[in-house]
Amino acid sequence: MKKILTSLSLFLLIASSTSAQALRYGITGAMNASNYAIEQGNLSYEPESRIGFKAGFRMEIDAPFIAKGFYFDMETLLSSRGAKMEQVEESNIISTTLRPYYLEIPIHIGYRYDFGTNLGIFASFGPYFDIGLFGTNKVFDGITESKPNSFSQDGVKRFDFGLGLRGGAQIFSHYRIYVGYDWGLLNIAKDFPGGTANNRNFYIGMAYMF
Repeated sequence: MKKILTSLSLFLLIASSTSAQALRYGITGAMNASNYAIEQGNLSYEPESRIGFKAGFRMEIDAPFIAKGFYFDMETLLSSRGAKMEQVEESNIISTTLRPYYLEIPIHIGYRYDFGTNLGIFASFGPYFDIGLFGTNKVFDGITESKPNSFSQDGVKRFDFGLGLRGGAQIFSHYRIYVGYDWGLLNIAKDFPGGTANNRNFYIGMAYMF
């Protein structure tokens, strides 16, 4: 939580020292293909990806004090993560679909190059913070189905932190089309002796800036 507050304070400080003309707001949405990078002993593998979404609000602040074309951006998103996996216990195949939902706050520094008034390209990089809100894990053992909370003892941790990379195109000043990838840096598995699980998330989306 201290990392979140420190990053937000720095972002607001930059915003307060920037002219109003350099500050823009918008809405954004993307399709997620989320997964976990799992390691246990000498084994490493990824379950089946789960398709989800992220959607929310976006803010951009030009940063000409670094160099022309640089900017900071921050988003507040509802993000659907998770994965699908199977395991064998006493000859039964147990299928689990993890469906946690997070408040996601990415804070990036980016660079944009304009080819004219109607087209530009951009790339950005920076940390993200995830705070678990709600969700269920669908567990099916071939006979019965249960739906425990995603953040229960057998689920995932509520807090995650990682790094994100994004690139795309700006069209007619208002529109952004982009692809990105997030690498979770924290082990989010609660009950996984001798193993770790880290969030991985590929997404493709668009934004409209007012």
